[in-house]
Amino acid sequence: MAEQLRGTYPERLTRAGAYLATLLDEYGHPVISPFELFELIRKMFAEREGKALYLREDAPTVQTYASLRTNLKKSGIIASDRDYKSRLFRIIGSPDLPADEITCLADPTCHLSHLSAMQRWGLTERVSNTLILTRPDRAGGAAMLQSIMTARLGPGQDTPFPLRRISHPETVRRRKIAVYETKLPGAWIRVRGEQTRLSTIGQTFLDTLQKPEYCGGMAHVLDVWENSARTYTKDIIDAVDGAEAALVKSRAGYILEERLGIRDPRIEAWKALGQRGSSRKLDPSAPFASTFSETWMISLNV
Repeated sequence: MAEQLRGTYPERLTRAGAYLATLLDEYGHPVISPFELFELIRKMFAEREGKALYLREDAPTVQTYASLRTNLKKSGIIASDRDYKSRLFRIIGSPDLPADEITCLADPTCHLSHLSAMQRWGLTERVSNTLILTRPDRAGGAAMLQSIMTARLGPGQDTPFPLRRISHPETVRRRKIAVYETKLPGAWIRVRGEQTRLSTIGQTFLDTLQKPEYCGGMAHVLDVWENSARTYTKDIIDAVDGAEAALVKSRAGYILEERLGIRDPRIEAWKALGQRGSSRKLDPSAPFASTFSETWMISLNV
């Protein structure tokens, strides 16, 4: 087996390096993190019996990792990713992927959101070269990464190469990247057949009310709701009803009830959250306007 593997790759690959190269072929992604690479090395050690890999240690160490990484790099199997540099390795033999998928592979805490999600869901015809990602704030991100590692390694297990919060470059695969960090990143799904994570349709509508400036502006948001909200009424009401902020319930209630004529007991319940005499605005970025919804106690400043 080892001799066959050595014949497949450049001669300067060691036996262990050649076997690890086959695992990278099977890995199926064009990029890999140090955490994932070390886990593949662990897998190789677990499968070592009868393969003449000449591994000196009983279990991989930091030195093992460094030696194999250097061997793979010098043999042209991996290289530092052109966008993420040393934070991510590019597996040379695997076809590359677009920014939507590469960013999600690089950062397991992020997902596509706002205008980028609106484009994916077919809610807007606006085209933007900027890919908008949402992820948890630093504390939430650390907890999420720890949860991912625990699920992979098992409770109480450790690794010398833990998953760390990654800094996204300004551009990935020639697309500009904008990252929105929040304590409440919201719900997402995985796009079928891709590595892309995408805000759910209900969350996408909710995001248009929380950060309309990331969604083409409130005027565009109102157009999107008028064109598509009836199709996704249940998803929208579910998402808005679960939101913590009362203000988004007032905005959603006004649009759904007064503009679209949609009635629902949960929308009715949101009216109790209004604040008479408040300075709440439909568009958070525009000046307060005297035109007012008495029902929803909100300035109609669009």
